[in-house]
Amino acid sequence: MTRHLLLLSLSLAATLPACTTDSPSDTTGGDELPQDGPVVTEDLGDGSYETIVEATSEDEWTYFDFESKRHVEPADPTDDAVWDLAALRFNVKSNGGTSGKGGVEVAILDGTSFDAVTAVPQGGWISDDASAPGMGGEMANVEPGYAFDNWFDYNIMDHTLSPKADRVYVVRTPEGNHYKLEMLGFYDDAGTPGFVSFHWAALPAS
Repeated sequence: MTRHLLLLSLSLAATLPACTTDSPSDTTGGDELPQDGPVVTEDLGDGSYETIVEATSEDEWTYFDFESKRHVEPADPTDDAVWDLAALRFNVKSNGGTSGKGGVEVAILDGTSFDAVTAVPQGGWISDDASAPGMGGEMANVEPGYAFDNWFDYNIMDHTLSPKADRVYVVRTPEGNHYKLEMLGFYDDAGTPGFVSFHWAALPAS
């Protein structure tokens, strides 16, 4: 009888799903990061991420949220705190100042590296300001005065864009979180323009 009960227990165990004590990834909130769509984010495994924003449209912005690490669609971008950054071709705007009411601020740190930035800067915060002159020169933004207005160098010989070297941005989101960011590029693997990519990571609270 005991042998029959043991065999029955083993049989039931084989047909039931296995229980696990593993918890969802802390970096994804239990959700897999999107691998397709207008925003793709890759977990680099060291606490940092690489995000590619498809911004090929000539008139539709693509919106990104740091906390969810993915694409979002605000009902009204000028009055919706769901988004942090958005891209339209080479233009990058943030949800603050004249671009939105999210209160996003950006600090620009020149002459430094991504790894060297380990704390939230004490000053130097700016917001998008449409009344300010654009700094893109011949490649000026559609609406000048974005905090990210001058993120690239423009090569007049071959008309290509490349991220400015030794520059790191720190973004303060509507939720009060801080993220450091370095721009990586503007092209996909095939050389198609309109794919804004950046490397980023959360910073500890100041």
